[in-house]
Amino acid sequence: MDQSKSLKQLRNDYKEHGVFYTDPKLAEIIKQIIPVDVKEVYDPTCGSGALLSAFGDDVVKYGQELNPRQAEETQKALKNAHIVAGDTLLEPAFLDKKFRGIVANPPFSVSWEPGKIAGYDARFIAAPCLPPRSRADYAFLLHILYMLSDDGVAACLGFPGILYRGQREGKIREWLVRINVIEEVHHIPGGFFDDTNIATCLIVMKKNRGDWNTIRFVDVEHGLSRNVPISEIEGNGFNLSVSSYVMPPGPEKSPFDARTTELQAHEDIIVRLKKEIDFSKRVALIEGWDLDKILIRRLKDLINSY
Repeated sequence: MDQSKSLKQLRNDYKEHGVFYTDPKLAEIIKQIIPVDVKEVYDPTCGSGALLSAFGDDVVKYGQELNPRQAEETQKALKNAHIVAGDTLLEPAFLDKKFRGIVANPPFSVSWEPGKIAGYDARFIAAPCLPPRSRADYAFLLHILYMLSDDGVAACLGFPGILYRGQREGKIREWLVRINVIEEVHHIPGGFFDDTNIATCLIVMKKNRGDWNTIRFVDVEHGLSRNVPISEIEGNGFNLSVSSYVMPPGPEKSPFDARTTELQAHEDIIVRLKKEIDFSKRVALIEGWDLDKILIRRLKDLINSY
């Protein structure tokens, strides 16, 4: 098997486990969220380095990748980079550092082993609970929050379900809102990944937001945004789905044409009246009645009155 074919197989294996390769256009969008003067940028699930490669060669790139072979390829492909192989959640690298810029596209809703996390793990100890074993999405978010510097910005892609799913994830989401670290939530339409056409979301986190009491919701598909008060989000059960706060425009209505509408109404009256007269005519023939005396004359008199 040649190397190109083996990498293709690796990519297919990743797809089966919720890992999707980030489109360069989407990587550029995410880059714009990060402060322009960052000297270092970190990706905890860097894969092939698509997000890190959006930054210039002068920016030092730190990344961790589960698959050793992919980590080796990424290290070779990127300049000014430090790529480590290993499980970010269980064997995190670079814990001695904090980053002003973090970008991430973690695997969507994969299982993990919370039982292997030490009870004193600083990344998770402040959260109200650990994420469920069946879904590691919020484990990655909590890891990213821990690695973020006090003046930094993190932009993390995710499956839209993390914005509304309940139970443990709902408790952690509420806690993140209450401690005021969620800056923005973006709806990303399908079409940005080669591997899948599903829509995704982008959560932007920032520490030390001060007294800022809103979260900005952005509908990338329709170019709409809105700053939503935390009180409204609380009243909505801490649901962070963009569609709950930003409504895309409905289909454009045709202008009202009074003449056409009225003429159609006249046509409907005539059709309905003809059916009624035809029915009365059949009854009159059966019963031997004079239709002119019992109906037609009255209709003529009614019309003449107008």
